[in-house]
Amino acid sequence: MKGLNRETILLIVVAVFGLAGLAVLQFAQKGPSESDDKALVQTENQQVSTDAQTAAPFQKITGKLVDTDKLPEAGQPFKFFLIESTTGPVYELDLGDGKPRRPFVHGVVDCSFPEQKTFSVTLYARYEGQEVMLQRIDKLVLAHKKKINPIGNVVDY
Repeated sequence: MKGLNRETILLIVVAVFGLAGLAVLQFAQKGPSESDDKALVQTENQQVSTDAQTAAPFQKITGKLVDTDKLPEAGQPFKFFLIESTTGPVYELDLGDGKPRRPFVHGVVDCSFPEQKTFSVTLYARYEGQEVMLQRIDKLVLAHKKKINPIGNVVDY
């Protein structure tokens, strides 16, 4: 009978230590962990954004120049048009003429090429400190043709 009491006492001691350990863990439990807070912030950010492009973790930057049949003439105004652009990036055009890049304003860059030759025109986009070259085209610039407007038939009396 003495051996039975020893086993019973040992079993009770182990149970008490087990319950005490559970109580300590329960009271010592912290609030939400840091990763839980991050998940919440990401979820809140995704709920605030209704645009699928800005809600995506990585934004794909797109943009393209409209290819027209019209060729620019030296010294004459010419326009480049931007299509398939995304919201957020800043788009700029390097005309290959040695001057600084020109920003697009409402999807348009107004320019004038200084001389007759082929210029390498490059489209760039900047977004959150990153820059990407989107397109490079060679643009042939023609010599400016003077327009002659006939006044009418000349009658000599």
